Amino acid sequence: MPSSLVDRRTLIFGTLAAGLLPAGALMAQTGQLTAREVFRQIKAATGQPWDPNPTDDRIIFGDRNVPVTGIATCFLATIEVLRKARAAGLNYIVPHEASFYERYDDFAESAVADDDPVLIAKQRFLTENGMVIQRLHSHAHSRPGDAIMLGLIARLGWTGQRIEDLVGMPQVRLAPAPAREVALHVKAALGRRTLRVFGDLDRTISTVSISAGMPGENAHIRQLESGTDAVLMGEVREPEVLGYAQDMADSRRITVFLSGHTNEDAGMGVIADWLKTVFPALPVQWLPIVDPYTTPA
Repeated sequence: MPSSLVDRRTLIFGTLAAGLLPAGALMAQTGQLTAREVFRQIKAATGQPWDPNPTDDRIIFGDRNVPVTGIATCFLATIEVLRKARAAGLNYIVPHEASFYERYDDFAESAVADDDPVLIAKQRFLTENGMVIQRLHSHAHSRPGDAIMLGLIARLGWTGQRIEDLVGMPQVRLAPAPAREVALHVKAALGRRTLRVFGDLDRTISTVSISAGMPGENAHIRQLESGTDAVLMGEVREPEVLGYAQDMADSRRITVFLSGHTNEDAGMGVIADWLKTVFPALPVQWLPIVDPYTTPA
């Protein structure tokens, strides 16, 4: 990226944040935990090593000296979610995924222009409301049992049906039922307004392999090869994964449920429960995301 763009982006961030620095420094003297201290305590509470130059789990945006009024966990820190956080008095936002439209929230690598109106509006909202964004991705997955997976399986009501994990993916054993019935359960339990299904909906299934988010086509193909009746996936690379499933179906029947990357959302509820034990004196709340997709049917 040309140096002029880097300089301009630095200037934009500096200008937006500068107005909060004096107030943040003043309020930090009231005894409230600052964003810097909250982040330090989160890192310590994980009991895990942290990369000194992390790509995911770091404070992405905001004044580290701002006193924290409460913590909101979420899948995505969308404007809608940020408004809910503001209404609840929560200014330390912990999303699982990126907030500024680039995999690692790397502004220098972003395809979004420095003066993009959506980017600027979001930065302005955060700054005007004294909000800080601290992403928690890798360390959410590396919590004992994988907090994201635990939340997903619990939301489905299948915790007690979990059996031995194969190919690195959890499996559940259900009472035999038509795939249509299982699909309707998944859709309702995860709050999906849509659910894509590949395979015969009248086929009886009882074992399901589960993945969250987008672990990649290699992991997804291992799921398909695991021998279960069905697989539940989040987001997939369709030519590779569904192409494989279609060819597999030529010799072995398989059912695929596609619930979208946001099937990781409930895991941030697990993170909220954990953070309540780390910060018992702070309000902590999980703000679920609304399924962004609809269907004309």
